[in-house]
Amino acid sequence: AALEARRFPSEVAAAVTRTEVRDGPVAGEWVRPHDAAVRSDGVVLYLHGGSYLYGSPRTHADTIARVALAAGREVFALEYRLAPEHPYPAQRDDALACLAWLEAQGVAKSRVVLAGESAGGNLVLASLLALRDAGGGTVAGGVMVSPWLDLTASSDSYTRNADCDYGTREMLLAQAKLFAGDIALDDPRVSVGRASPAGIAPVLVQAGTAEMLYDECHAWADTARAAGVDVTFDAPREMPHAPPFFAAQSAEGRRAVEAIGAFVRARLG
Repeated sequence: AALEARRFPSEVAAAVTRTEVRDGPVAGEWVRPHDAAVRSDGVVLYLHGGSYLYGSPRTHADTIARVALAAGREVFALEYRLAPEHPYPAQRDDALACLAWLEAQGVAKSRVVLAGESAGGNLVLASLLALRDAGGGTVAGGVMVSPWLDLTASSDSYTRNADCDYGTREMLLAQAKLFAGDIALDDPRVSVGRASPAGIAPVLVQAGTAEMLYDECHAWADTARAAGVDVTFDAPREMPHAPPFFAAQSAEGRRAVEAIGAFVRARLG
């Protein structure tokens, strides 16, 4: 509620239409660019971050609108259940239910790109792994921005970049425990970066060079590439956690959004 009460950058708001969905099996918002050239044969499913404890399509409205405009596609921003009232696996189950709902609307999984930042990046990978294990087809690709891959917060960049980023290692560990519930933080079900990535859809991994999560993101990209995954790694220079958040203030933040748009366009054709 406090985040939703804040004022966020609004220069892109007039370029999109936001439509709430509340009366079906999922909740969220459609974000549709006004541009007549926007393609309707593919969708971005956006999974917001917030340590799985907070955030919504409304708190992330600026970033989601920028992604929609850069990709030239409609975005559905899912309002998944939050911890601690709903610990793992509620969020993964909601993301998979949303994919099924989109299919019922006529959008095949193969025409969807999953995207999300921070905890949303964790949720993108959790969903990709679940789709792989289910064996019923997968999505066109995944965008993982500053993904929260190792909930133990054990990489060197937590110390090296502590003065450059927002938040603290101690804060993230406390939040991780609320999300994981009775599951150990090093369990691959929640620390999804520890699960084998072989066989998942192509992904874009983006992490700012000044963020605490940088090392785990870079290491995972190398591991996934070695496992045969089609990985694009993008490292916005001197940027903290979730570089697209700073698109209104920073040229590098805007470039990060454009990189996401380029990946989506390449995956959806």
